[in-house]
Amino acid sequence: MNSDYDFRIIRVLRRRLNLTLQGLASRAGLTYPTVESVETNKTMPSLKTLDSLAGALQISTCDLLGLAERRMVQRRRAQCEDQTPATRSDIGLDRCRVARYDKGKLIRVTAGAGDHVHVMGLHEDIHEFCYVLSGCVDLRIEDKTYRLESDETILFDGLLDHSYTQVEEGEYVTIHIPKDIRILEKLLEGREEEPQEPQ
Repeated sequence: MNSDYDFRIIRVLRRRLNLTLQGLASRAGLTYPTVESVETNKTMPSLKTLDSLAGALQISTCDLLGLAERRMVQRRRAQCEDQTPATRSDIGLDRCRVARYDKGKLIRVTAGAGDHVHVMGLHEDIHEFCYVLSGCVDLRIEDKTYRLESDETILFDGLLDHSYTQVEEGEYVTIHIPKDIRILEKLLEGREEEPQEPQ
């Protein structure tokens, strides 16, 4: 079995549709033993089998393979980022602790009042979530500013020039999610909130 793929994700998708193994097998036009051996990583399925399973699970074969490429459990330690040519002009990189997951990143920022973080060197073509854990922060995205307080979140296109200015000492987490995870596109299609004026 190729360790680059983990088809246990099929069980998760199957259960979301309230399907048994037999129900998925019937819907996909496959045998129970075939579906069971794929779902438990006993065999590497053919493209034809994956196509049948994806159709029965109501997703594309490409998306099924993408989900199977991502290990269901990964563990990383967040670390300070080393300066690279891409991050040399960044401000506040020393306040960031970064955990990398392939193209995705989880970044924890601890900052004091007045601290400024502008780290575009860490960005690729991603969606960015921000969750303020404590304190208050002004997030500038292009020419608009959004004031975020404890337990507030925001989602935006991470390629837009943006920076964070800490209003009150606190902590926030940003999550960089690659745009090839298509479901997030729908979240960004929602109506944009009016920015709040910094006080």
